[in-house]
Amino acid sequence: MMVGAQAYATTQISTASSVQVVVLLYDGAISSMKLAQEGIVALNFHDKARFLDRALRVVGELSASLNMEEGGAVAKNLQRLYEYIQFELTQANLKNEPGRLEAPIRCMSEIRKAWQELAIQGTKPQAVGM
Repeated sequence: MMVGAQAYATTQISTASSVQVVVLLYDGAISSMKLAQEGIVALNFHDKARFLDRALRVVGELSASLNMEEGGAVAKNLQRLYEYIQFELTQANLKNEPGRLEAPIRCMSEIRKAWQELAIQGTKPQAVGM
């Protein structure tokens, strides 16, 4: 069953547009943050660490994909947002505070909606270098 899910995910990513890939990255980050919250609440520090690490890597990838030259103010604002989210994820990890993840989850969810709308429209913003 897991092999089938992995094959589906691989196919989904390899056939997706760059905007759709960004939506998938947001989905992964949001899901990982929620799972990390559950790990903190359950005192499951292995899951907390694993899912926070995954969320940090995804946010880092999103930040690295910004096109600062063409993206202008949008890219700069996204970069600042990603830095804030990385800070909050780190603080949630250090202090074992699941509530620290609420604002990052809300931020990522709202921005994901905008990316999803772009994916539906089939447009690509200049802020992304993908």
